[in-house]
Amino acid sequence: MSFDPQDFLQPKKHIDHDGYLVMYLPDSDLNGLQRFHFVVKRTCLYAPHEKAVPTSRQRPIFMSDQYYEDGDPYATAVRFENDLCPPKGATDVVVNGNCYPPDGEATHCYPQVKIGRKKHRLIVLGDRVAVIRKGEKPELSLPQKFTVMPMRYEFAYGGVDTDWGDAPIMNTANPLGVGYLVAATKDQEATDRAVVMPNIEDPDNLLDRDNLLQAPEKDTPLRAPAGFGWVPRSWQPRAAYAGMPESTRDMYLVLHGDADPEGENFIAMKPEFWRGAPAAMQFKTLAGNERVDVMHMHPKHKEMSFRLPDLQPKLRVSINGDEAEVPLALDTVQVEMELSEVSLVWRGSIPRPDTLESLADLERVLLYVDGELTMPAPLLGTGFPIELLEGKLPVEIDLSALDQLDGLLK
Repeated sequence: MSFDPQDFLQPKKHIDHDGYLVMYLPDSDLNGLQRFHFVVKRTCLYAPHEKAVPTSRQRPIFMSDQYYEDGDPYATAVRFENDLCPPKGATDVVVNGNCYPPDGEATHCYPQVKIGRKKHRLIVLGDRVAVIRKGEKPELSLPQKFTVMPMRYEFAYGGVDTDWGDAPIMNTANPLGVGYLVAATKDQEATDRAVVMPNIEDPDNLLDRDNLLQAPEKDTPLRAPAGFGWVPRSWQPRAAYAGMPESTRDMYLVLHGDADPEGENFIAMKPEFWRGAPAAMQFKTLAGNERVDVMHMHPKHKEMSFRLPDLQPKLRVSINGDEAEVPLALDTVQVEMELSEVSLVWRGSIPRPDTLESLADLERVLLYVDGELTMPAPLLGTGFPIELLEGKLPVEIDLSALDQLDGLLK
């Protein structure tokens, strides 16, 4: 029998399981164990004008970001974001796929995602270049015709200006993209330059001759990348929302003493940090059963419309015997257009039981979804007997054989 070592390094992209996937996350801060977060996930399939229905071939609960083609994280867009996070307080909607122009070929197209009255519309243009001659405004070529365009941030505005000054300068809102050019400072000599233009843009904020060159000042507002996919945690402005839990402010002051008497250097974590969809695709918490309309992102249908499932999982947990109901909210919806697939994630939190002071005291967590005991997600597919989660042996074992073996060893 042979095996590929990579099988043990890369998580499966699908697993076979006919039910909800569940995982719990202990949450501690400088003051110790505070609460438990819970992640509940279900994958569904949809058809045109129908309600999505659950499938047994599911996306797993991802414990790390997954990149297209398992590519280099520094050069490839995120396809599936890490599922391990606390409740978001909103619903992220992410749509992955390609743009298909009407009539099979065009120089431009307007893909769109709409849920309820809220919509996010982009423009996709064929390949273009820009030429900047010394002392003149940029000249942009006309877009070429295209038949399909991946809706990924590698094709949106951003990237690295490798010719600026003595060192490259990176667009922190999208280091993967194209078209990012920074104007020379007063101390630098302007030169002739050329750049590949982005294919995906915001139709209400298009690049043109007057705004293609970005000002070199650090406080220049960043142009948000155009897309429907995950915006990584390390990109701006999302990265700016990172910080420490507000509950640790007092402990922070104690640890820093006179060095920071007013806590001016304390940066509190903001809920927006956990939201990874583009700003226009972050919704007030969805309930399920909403209609989703996607334009120009299906190879056969100009408009693909379907409804989210109206699933309402009920989660009950037992932590060292202390039982509690966990209120859940739908806060992630991810659509894979090429597979007619939609994954939904609900999250909820409860305070730690009073009897549990630290993780060292944690003995057992039992998870019940809709009244049924559910295997924790990382154990799915391992053959681990569910009876052991309840502290039971799956079969009767004759321990007399162990006594005889012990006698022989002596």
